Amino acid sequence: MAGTLTLTSHLEPNPTVGKLVIDGVADAADGSFPTLVIPAIDGHLVALITNPGATAPTAAWDLTLVDVEGADRLQGVGANRSATATEQVGIVYSGTSLHPPVAIGEALTLTPAGNSVNSAQIHIVIYYGRGV
Repeated sequence: MAGTLTLTSHLEPNPTVGKLVIDGVADAADGSFPTLVIPAIDGHLVALITNPGATAPTAAWDLTLVDVEGADRLQGVGANRSATATEQVGIVYSGTSLHPPVAIGEALTLTPAGNSVNSAQIHIVIYYGRGV
């Protein structure tokens, strides 16, 4: 079975905060995950939460959110995610408290990598805000 990444929720509960929820299952034969182009958002990336599933991924798996220029908009905070614990981290430019902006309609591609566990499960939440 090929791996999957599914946007299970795209909430904008109020005008200042949005939330993307993505669930993934790795390929049953080689442990790879596909990529996912996330839906258009407008604002600044604020926080990342990752949670390994019942079938845990490889320790220190990685997650990037890449723009069309090839830059990781997560600013590297998606690297070395835990295979056993839920982790939450702010998304900011290194050495600052500034959150990376995302333009209206800008294509961003989510890519989990570094997993070799067949059928591993991951749960990803990305918060974004306006006026942050």
